[in-house]
Amino acid sequence: MITSLKNITLNYAIIIFLSFLATKLFSQEQMQNTHDLEGFVQYIESGKDKSNPISNNVLVEHDTKCGLWHSFNIIKEWNNFSELQKSRLRLALSPTPLARDTIIGRFDIHFDTSGYHEPALLDLNHQRIPNSWRAYVDSVGKYFNHAWDYMSGTLGYLEPPFESGQSYYHIYIEELGADYYGETRFVDLLNNTAPSRYTTYIRIDNDYVGFKCEGISGLKVTSAHEFHHAIQIGCYGLWSEEIYYYEITSTWMEDVLYDDVNDYYQYLKDDFTLRKGHFIRPDVSFTSSSPLVSYSRAIWGKFIEKRFSRDLIRQSWDYVRSEHTLSAIDHALTNAGSTFRDAFLEWTIWNYNTGLYSDTLRYYSEGRNYPSMLLRPSIEYINEPRSFTDTIEVISSVYHPICLLSSASDNCHTSPQFVAIISNLNRAETSGKKVGFSYEISNTGGPGFTELSNGIFVRLNAQDLQDWVSQENVPTIVSNILIYPNPFYPKGSKPLYFRLPAVIQSTATLYIYSASMDRIAAKEIEVISQNFEPRIEWDGHDINGNIVPTGVYIYVVAIDGKQFIGKLAVIKE
Repeated sequence: MITSLKNITLNYAIIIFLSFLATKLFSQEQMQNTHDLEGFVQYIESGKDKSNPISNNVLVEHDTKCGLWHSFNIIKEWNNFSELQKSRLRLALSPTPLARDTIIGRFDIHFDTSGYHEPALLDLNHQRIPNSWRAYVDSVGKYFNHAWDYMSGTLGYLEPPFESGQSYYHIYIEELGADYYGETRFVDLLNNTAPSRYTTYIRIDNDYVGFKCEGISGLKVTSAHEFHHAIQIGCYGLWSEEIYYYEITSTWMEDVLYDDVNDYYQYLKDDFTLRKGHFIRPDVSFTSSSPLVSYSRAIWGKFIEKRFSRDLIRQSWDYVRSEHTLSAIDHALTNAGSTFRDAFLEWTIWNYNTGLYSDTLRYYSEGRNYPSMLLRPSIEYINEPRSFTDTIEVISSVYHPICLLSSASDNCHTSPQFVAIISNLNRAETSGKKVGFSYEISNTGGPGFTELSNGIFVRLNAQDLQDWVSQENVPTIVSNILIYPNPFYPKGSKPLYFRLPAVIQSTATLYIYSASMDRIAAKEIEVISQNFEPRIEWDGHDINGNIVPTGVYIYVVAIDGKQFIGKLAVIKE
C-alpha cells in the first residue's frame, strides 16, 4: 500500500524531508534536553539564514560531505520538539523557489539563471565563469544520467522510484555555501513495513567553490554519492539507527564511478593532518554514527571490492531489504565463503599495511596514498612477564607495537618488534560501548597462553573472550640465512645476496624496513638456485626506484609460510 507523507500526523513529511544546511552534526547523545533541542532548531534556521550564527556548544564534527545524517537524526527526535519549534522547523525547511527547470534524460533539473543560486563552471583560477549556467546544468544532466546508467545498468542496482505522479527524478541546484556537497531529501513513504522506503529528490551545490574537490570534480562525486543514497532509500530501505553503512557505501561508490577524483582521501588525511578518520580512530565502532569516520571507511568498500567482488556490496544491499545492515553484510560474505567476523579481522591487517611503502599487490591498490595506522605507544619486553591494559569500543580494533629487547640498553629502533592487533567483535552490544582487556607477554607461558613463532607466549584476557581476537605478525629470527656483502655498497650491478635454507616455493617476498620500522621496499623476488644454494637478490633500491640512504636496515624474507628477519648495513657512496 502506498501512503503519502502528507497524510501522516505531526507533519511527518517534514521530519523525513529534513536535511540540515550547516557544517557540523549533532551527536545523538547531545539531543537529550530542552537546551539542546533549541540549539538544534537554531542550527536548522542558520541554514536558511546564513547571517544567523549558533553556539558551538551544541555542535560536533565538521561535516562537508552530505546531509543524510541530519534526516536520520530528526526522524528520531521529532516528537521531542515543542509545537513552536516544529513550526520554526517547517518554515526553515520550506523549499527555495528556483525560476527555471529543464529535463535531461531521466532528470528534471531546477535552477536559477541569475542571482545567489545561479550555477557556474570554474576557470583555472577557481573563479566562477560568468554566464556559464547552461554548461553547468548540462554537466549535471550528464553526470547524474551516467550515475543512473552505471549503477542500475552495469552494477545491477534497482532504479530509484519517482515521486508520486512524476515521470522524472528531481534535482535542485542551489548555493550550499561550501557546507556540504549535496543532500538526498525524503518525500513519499512507499511501504508500511521495516525498513521504510521513500521517494526522494536531490539538492546539489551550484559551483563547488571552496570544496576539497572543486567545480566539476565536486559535481562528479556528488552525483555518485547522492544518487546512491536515492537508490538505498528508495529501493532497499531505511534502518534509522544504521546510517554508517549508507555513508560507507555511497562514499565508496564515488570511487567506483570516478576513480580519478579520490575525494574520499580528505577523510583519511590532508595537507595538515598525517592521518584522519579510521586511521586515527580504529578503536571506534564499525557501526559508529560519526560522519567523518564513516566517510573514511569507504576503504571497507575498497577492501571488499579487491578481496571479494564489488558485486558483494550490491548483494549486501539486496539483503538490507529484509535484514539489518550487519546481518546483510554477513549474509553476503557468507555467500562468498567468508563471514563478517573473518572479513573484519582480515580488514584490520589490510589497514596496517598502508602508507608510502605499502604492498599494493597484496593489499589496497591505492594504499600508498593512505596514511599509516595510528599505533599505541610501544610496549618493551625483556624476557620478564609483563602485561598492559586498554579499552576500545565494540566492533573495533587497536594496534599495539611490542618491542623484543635483548637487554635494557636496547631500544625499539634497533630491535625486532611486532604489532598485536586486538579486535572486539561483539555485535550484540550497542555501538560505541567501551570494553576493556588486558594482554600478557611471557617467556614461559601457562594456561590460556598462545606460543608465537618466536617462542614468546601471549594471552588476551577479557570478559566474553569469544568476542575478542588478537592477531600477531611475528618475524622468526633464523640463524641459517646469510646475507653478503654486509655492509652493502649499492653501486653498479652487484646486488646484495640473501642465501636461504632449503625452500619449496620459487618466489619469496622481501621487505626492507628503516631503523624506525618504516617500510621502504617490498617486492616479490624469484629464488635463484646455484650449487644447491637457493638465494634471492636485492639491488639496494626502495619502492620508488631510488637507492636507499646510508644506514642500518631490517629485512624480512617471507617464503614457505616462514619469515626470516635480520639486520643489514647500507653504505651509499
